[in-house]
Amino acid sequence: MKIYAYEALGYDGQLVTVEVDIRRGIPSLDIVGLPDGAVREAGDRVRAAIRNSGYELPLDRILVNLAPAGLKKAGASFDLAIAGAVLAASGQLAAPPRPVLMVGELELSGAVRGVAGVLPAVSLAKETGVLDWVVPSQNRREAGAIGGRVRPVSSLSELGDSLAAMRLDGEGGADYALPEPGESASEEEAGPVSFESGDLDEIRGQEGLKRALEIAAAGGHHILLFGPPGAGKTMAARCLPGLLPRLDEAHALAATKLHSLAGALPSGAGLIRWPPFRAPHHGASAEGIVGGGRLARPGEISLAHGGVLFMDEATEFRGDIIQALREPLEDGRISIARAERVIPYPSEFILVLACNPCPCGNLGRDGAVCLCSYKDVRRYWKRLGGALLDRVDIRVPLASLDPSSLSNETALPRRWTRASLAGRVRSARAIQRRRYAGKPWTLNARARPRSSDASFDGGFHLGIDRARRFDEATRSAGFSTRAVISALRLARTIADLDGRAEIGDQDIEEAVSLRRYGDEDLFWDLP
Repeated sequence: MKIYAYEALGYDGQLVTVEVDIRRGIPSLDIVGLPDGAVREAGDRVRAAIRNSGYELPLDRILVNLAPAGLKKAGASFDLAIAGAVLAASGQLAAPPRPVLMVGELELSGAVRGVAGVLPAVSLAKETGVLDWVVPSQNRREAGAIGGRVRPVSSLSELGDSLAAMRLDGEGGADYALPEPGESASEEEAGPVSFESGDLDEIRGQEGLKRALEIAAAGGHHILLFGPPGAGKTMAARCLPGLLPRLDEAHALAATKLHSLAGALPSGAGLIRWPPFRAPHHGASAEGIVGGGRLARPGEISLAHGGVLFMDEATEFRGDIIQALREPLEDGRISIARAERVIPYPSEFILVLACNPCPCGNLGRDGAVCLCSYKDVRRYWKRLGGALLDRVDIRVPLASLDPSSLSNETALPRRWTRASLAGRVRSARAIQRRRYAGKPWTLNARARPRSSDASFDGGFHLGIDRARRFDEATRSAGFSTRAVISALRLARTIADLDGRAEIGDQDIEEAVSLRRYGDEDLFWDLP
């Protein structure tokens, strides 16, 4: 008899063997194996749940060992496995014929509550050959997202039926996977519109902003929006997820695992099919954004994996949080270092930074007076740090629209709508997938224009004359080496949006203009 529980240790976690020994002695139920407070209290919950479910707790000394003993155990998801092992060891339930994973929290009545981390648990169990999973009914969609023999239970009294079904299945048994609700893969190219995401069609004018969002979505480029309050920075950022295509299977599984580990997956949800949008407040803690804490859970930058991380009022975030973004921007992951181990989490997202052009926010606003000096503005921008800002490919200055023009439909052309831009983004991403087949990256933003593979061109070849003009443009703009590579990646994305195999002069010109502002350049003149 092998009954496993799950300890959420980092992204993958670890299976925990639940062993039970029943012998004569003073009646007790002891749990060993470095349990935390919640796991130690499982004994009292299990005792009451067994009695209230129609079973009997043996009047003997019961020892429950959670192996490996040197691994700390935390949380309430061990309850169901402990109860099942006790009932099987006492002969009240038939021992499972095959190894089985059990996760779930018990109420005193015997009801089984949903828990966080079910998808990572069943994923690890499937990898190790444990294909029978007893999970709370609330988590059955989550567990069924990857197939396997899911056996949902809503109470401890149903556990016996699940184990009996295992014996009837023999060594076989059909995989169980619920279909995903809602959108189908052939539905509209754009993602669903929600309050959190916003609708690009609501933005009037700002054609340059829409173009920048299109390029960012197509190539996975990070973007900085700066301008006076009310210019539309927040609305624009919330529109970006609506331009992104559905997540592929790998990103959907990773995003759902991360949300499950963090306890952020809604009850009854399956795989996350659309890119997530995360917008942490600038007062959030480092553990909340980067990840960590007592249990080293994933933070906001990991919950944004496959989607968009929006940092409004970016200059107000703590310096250590801002600088911690450099690793995920470069590598697509974040490593949380602890004394015992280093825990990596996937963190591949599009970063959107939004801030005012100056401390008072009036720089560039018509009819307003900016009292900030040049030193004030420089000090304000230094809060972002040159190291982070150098990794942001697109910088877009926004000015407030003339209020009188908002009511004049003819003055605000709408050549690009959300649906048309999303279609172009999907086409450009399909081109990139074909180009980078077999490479560890799929988007231009993470491509290596000068790969060590001599046979790989990647579409970045410019030719002698065009390369000379590109060098002149980047030198005159004062670009760093990283900025030069960033501009080349942008030019490649712009060419992909228009379906061109080679980068043209107009692509280079637009890429350099998008990469320019935000460092030493001031878009608006100080008074």
